[in-house]
Amino acid sequence: MEPKPASASESRLTWIVAPQDLNINGTLFGGQLLALMDRVAAIAAMRHARQSCVTVSIDKVDFLAPVRHGNLLDLTARIHFTARTSMEIYVDAWAEQPHSGERTHVCAAFFSFVAVDQNQRPAAIPQVALETDRDRELSREATARYEARKAARAAKGKA
Repeated sequence: MEPKPASASESRLTWIVAPQDLNINGTLFGGQLLALMDRVAAIAAMRHARQSCVTVSIDKVDFLAPVRHGNLLDLTARIHFTARTSMEIYVDAWAEQPHSGERTHVCAAFFSFVAVDQNQRPAAIPQVALETDRDRELSREATARYEARKAARAAKGKA
């Protein structure tokens, strides 16, 4: 399989925050934001793998600022690490006040996905071709997380 450029599967989602999205404090439910982030990450994963993909973990979720009713929410997902069947995707969320255009970085997280075949078994995926300095930085960090998870699984198997 030929490597695929990170930009080829980059995905974006825009959402307007409505009353049903809000918690008792009048801000967006964190779980609602994570669901939207998972959705845009899944789209990036499927575009990259060109097959079904499932979420296996979410790492380092940082809620940075509240999102309010009427805000426009922009989410971007970009793959920066691949292994044989898995990939890590960075998702960034920004809230925009529609009248002023003021934008605030509200959340960031790392989503790990595995591609699966028609029998729901892990399936091989193309490697990602990193294009930017940010891609390379995120990939170095992801490699360390991947190796740590692999070592933890191996240690757990021996216990």
